[in-house]
Amino acid sequence: MRHVIRMVEALAVAGVLVVNLHAAVWGDESLIAGAKKEGQVVWYTTTSPPDSKPLLDAFMKRYPFVKAQAVRTGAPELVEKFIFEKRAGKYIADVIRVLDFDVERFKRDNLVARYQSPAAEKFSPAMKDSQGYWTTDDYTIKVMGYNTKLVAEKEAPKSWFDLLDPKWQSKIMIEVLDYRLYAGWEQRLGPEQAARMAEGLARQKIALRRGASQIAELLAAGESPLAQAYVHHLEVLKAKGAPVEWIRTFDPLVALRGAVAISANAPHPNAARLFVDFYLSKEAQQIVRTWGKVPAHPEVDTFHKSLQSKDLKIHFLDSKLTGQNYAHYAAMAKKVFFR
Repeated sequence: MRHVIRMVEALAVAGVLVVNLHAAVWGDESLIAGAKKEGQVVWYTTTSPPDSKPLLDAFMKRYPFVKAQAVRTGAPELVEKFIFEKRAGKYIADVIRVLDFDVERFKRDNLVARYQSPAAEKFSPAMKDSQGYWTTDDYTIKVMGYNTKLVAEKEAPKSWFDLLDPKWQSKIMIEVLDYRLYAGWEQRLGPEQAARMAEGLARQKIALRRGASQIAELLAAGESPLAQAYVHHLEVLKAKGAPVEWIRTFDPLVALRGAVAISANAPHPNAARLFVDFYLSKEAQQIVRTWGKVPAHPEVDTFHKSLQSKDLKIHFLDSKLTGQNYAHYAAMAKKVFFR
């Protein structure tokens, strides 16, 4: 009798495994069949066209029945565009790639859908939302760079507070209304030190510019001795022989996680999931690697080995805290930092 029971139990387990296996296969086939019917996917992104095109081409080579289109603009504009369209009842985006704390704002307003991509199974928990609303594709770091023709290495500032020295007045360039930098200061240093830092820099007659990549290029051209920039932009310019370097000793070095999410009202939901699965795959993350950022996939290394130093004081913005306190950080950046 016990032998019969064991056989029944074994068959039951096998049956469950078969059912689960068929469910997984059916799910894949269903996803592809749905994507074929939809025929297209629209990706809202901050990624530049020269970078996004190879990824789109690779996706369409893998899935030739889906036409992939990228709609690109700067991060603040893209966030507002996505929110405005949703409020107006215009559903254009299937997938959006911004920063993790931006997607946290979307979550609160039910603008994005939950989707836990199987492609992200190996990703670190720090690189994906615990509720499944977003997954990090890559991250980069805000650093203070300097033009090596205008500033000697030994003369370069070693900390954020060194920038308050009068000798740096009118010699610093920073991205306009960058509340993310202020958020990093407050989260890492505390409100009092962050306010002191912001008020001090406001007196330094800093030059405000739009466009992160443009700021790096202006630094290389010598428009300013110092500039806050993304590390991957500076590393790419360095590799081309530009006279730029970045300072490793600043604390914090504010790190920003990209996040890919699916619109809650995606016109092409199956194609959207198919695109996200591909985007997070090792194949696509190898393409992301060429952008100079740090891929989120654990099996894909970054080009820039200097970013792997344990001595760097890297601070990832708290996605939930930054999303919740966005209005506060933006108000402080506008009122104190950029008056």
